[in-house]
Amino acid sequence: MDAYSNFATVPALIAARAEGLAEQTAVSFEGEPCSFAELERRAARVQGWLGERGVEKGDRVAILMRNSLEFFPAWLGVARAGAVSVPINTAMMGEALAYTLTHSESVGLIADADLIAVVDAAGSFPDLRWRLALGDGALDATPFAEALASDPAPAAAPGLEGATPMSIVYTSGTTGMPKGVVLPHQSFTNTGAYFAHHLRLTPEDRLHTCLPLFHCNAQQTGFMAAMSLGTRFSVNAKFSVSRFWSWIEESESTVTNLMGAMLTLLHKVEPGPGDADNTLRLIASAPIPQEIHKAFERRFGVKLFEGYGLTETGTMAIANPIDDVRPGAIGLPLEHNEVRIVEEGDVDVEPGTPGQILIRGRIPNSMMLEYFKEQEKTAEAMEGGWFHTGDVGKQREDGYYVFLDRMKDTIRRRGENISSFMIEKSILDHESVLECAVFGVPSELSEEDVKVIAVLRAGAELDPQELVDWCAARMADFMVPRYVEYRDSLPKTETGRVQKFDLRAEGVGAAWDRERDGDRAGTRRR
Repeated sequence: MDAYSNFATVPALIAARAEGLAEQTAVSFEGEPCSFAELERRAARVQGWLGERGVEKGDRVAILMRNSLEFFPAWLGVARAGAVSVPINTAMMGEALAYTLTHSESVGLIADADLIAVVDAAGSFPDLRWRLALGDGALDATPFAEALASDPAPAAAPGLEGATPMSIVYTSGTTGMPKGVVLPHQSFTNTGAYFAHHLRLTPEDRLHTCLPLFHCNAQQTGFMAAMSLGTRFSVNAKFSVSRFWSWIEESESTVTNLMGAMLTLLHKVEPGPGDADNTLRLIASAPIPQEIHKAFERRFGVKLFEGYGLTETGTMAIANPIDDVRPGAIGLPLEHNEVRIVEEGDVDVEPGTPGQILIRGRIPNSMMLEYFKEQEKTAEAMEGGWFHTGDVGKQREDGYYVFLDRMKDTIRRRGENISSFMIEKSILDHESVLECAVFGVPSELSEEDVKVIAVLRAGAELDPQELVDWCAARMADFMVPRYVEYRDSLPKTETGRVQKFDLRAEGVGAAWDRERDGDRAGTRRR
């Protein structure tokens, strides 16, 4: 089938919008607008600055920026140069941050000024030839304002095609370090266009996000959808229960994207007589807690829309039809995707039978190209031409698909994919810990919270709060375990593999809870 978008590359789409909609607002951040023409000019200036620093087609450029207006010219300027952006979660620190910068072989870094110090604390990176800093106070970095003031390049780098790599997004590792998902330009133009098409959006819609711009969700189904339509994309800094509806009112947005936990938090607020008095008509979210789905729609006068996908699949691959959303289901395959449910050996199973979800795109370059520098892992994930998600689902008799569980050893918390391997690696560095198992347990806000069960060395004492503090100093805050439990041993298979399935089935149990028991005594001695 044909691609949803007439544009194979992101710079071509932005240039067309700048020509046809020059003075209309393309993006705004906290109410500060930027027109399509100005967005194009700023991106071109960043491209010119990069060219003066010797950045070439295919070079990797790391971006460590919170939500801001400047994120867009940074990200688009890298794309115009033909370079490959490496957006990094701004909560990353220590080994995880160091691994991403080192493995990606990034030649430069564009970052918020205060995060330059976090990078310096993570290690030394000889591949980084230059650093741009947004804000004041960064050492050994050029102010981002200088890049925006440089002479622009006359045009985007030549030779850009739909298959040209645009971004490497590092996802959580399962039994090893994170993998870099290489996404081509056409993945971004296609995703934005199909999101708008599938949700029946029009140029009269106004899109909004308070999700982080370093995630594919905000980039592909937010910004790219708005650019596909030629409409405004309003951005706020970070989700806030108390400010969310005022943001919607100020921006007059009609469509936004949220995470399931955010829906739960908004629903927990005491109802008011004006709850439905807002401009929103549609909220896209995954997952949507089934128990609040219909009540939330009635209370706030909006339609909730749920889908399923991964970074590797170009964000959504399965979604509910907008006119036939069925709570509890992730929907039907989008027109450009094929989906199978299989058992071991990739044998298809009957409807109603659980199995692994496999996905194949019918449009070239709509999904990932590869895992960066990981040929074996790429071949394993794409065996037989189908992407093996590592997730378990089933197809119901009505044809709709349901997500059931993960086969992969990952944890999903507040929209973040968390590597249990990375958390375990840090915990095992503690001198008191002999072995441990990290896994997800159900959260009251939807998705999961992080639990660790640890075995201490003989004679060792370790307060759970001390272990949590140890983790907090070495990993992103969303990775820090909420629950801590000590045991004398871990259940294992005959080959010595920890049986996490059994541990997950126990749930929270009698674990120490940092949200409930923080700073209370809880030492364990062996």
